[in-house]
Formats: sequence, structure tokens, C-alpha cells
Amino acid sequence: MAGLTAPPDNSVQTASRIIEADGWFPGIDTADIARTIRMGDGVVTDDRLQEAAIAGILDGLRIMSDWRSKHALAGIANLEGVTDQEIAGENAAVLHWRRMVKYFTAAHVLDGHTDVAATDEALDREEEKRSTADMYRTKGYEAVSDLMAIGADEDGPGEGRNRVSLL
Repeated sequence: MAGLTAPPDNSVQTASRIIEADGWFPGIDTADIARTIRMGDGVVTDDRLQEAAIAGILDGLRIMSDWRSKHALAGIANLEGVTDQEIAGENAAVLHWRRMVKYFTAAHVLDGHTDVAATDEALDREEEKRSTADMYRTKGYEAVSDLMAIGADEDGPGEGRNRVSLL
């Protein structure tokens, strides 16, 4: 049976580390990211995941900076104050933030998880990883749009998704 290997055990629990954002946006649990997003086939170390989560949070903070400032200036103390809507017992705005950071984190993990072999098979895997990272980044931006859309139809400071009026 030479040459046969089992895939990494994806049931191995990642250590739960809460990466705090800026206080207005909530922190992110790295174990939650590892449980819910497929990346690295179980070979992502806790430290690599933590670094990618920090990068994902920084991406989110940069993208949401103006939106956050508008809401903070309107007197909203934190992200949960943006909406009262809840899904599965959790604030909808927090769910969008978490989804955004998860996908940006996964994209960072895949971007930094390169094969060292120069075979055609390794090159194909690299292209697949790049494609998956791009898909995760796109899903992150979808979450950005969804979060910015909260309150867009109201008089509040919502950005919203692209909306047009047809003639």
C-alpha cells in the first residue's frame, strides 16, 4: 500500500482565539472560522489562522471605515446598534460582519498556502487555490454590500447595494 495516505483529520479542533476588532465591530473567533469555512484541507495551523484572521479584520475595518464613521457619528455605539433584526438569535449586522471577515480570512489563508513542488499537478493546485481565494474574496465583498445595505431604505446613513431606477 505504498503511496496511499489518508487526508488530514479535519475533526481536529482549532484552539479558540478571539481576535478583537476595534471595539465598535465585534471580535472574531478563529475556531468558528475553522469550523465553517473550508481552507487548507485541515493543515492550517492556529498561528496561521490567527494571522489570516487579523488580516481579514483589517480588510473589513478598511472597507467599512466610512460606513462605520457615519453610524458612529449618528450616535450608534456599536455594530449591534445598526439594526434590531435577528436571525437564529443573533444580530443580522453582526452576522454580516462575521461572514465578511470569515471569507476574507479564508482568502488570506489560501493566498499564503502555496505548494513548493513545481510539478504540473502542483501548478494546477495553485491555480485552483487562487480561484478559490478569489471566490472567497468575492463572497467577502458580497457580505460588505449586505452589511452596507442595512438601513439604506431608511433615513439613516446606509450605503446600500447598487440601486437604479428604470425609465
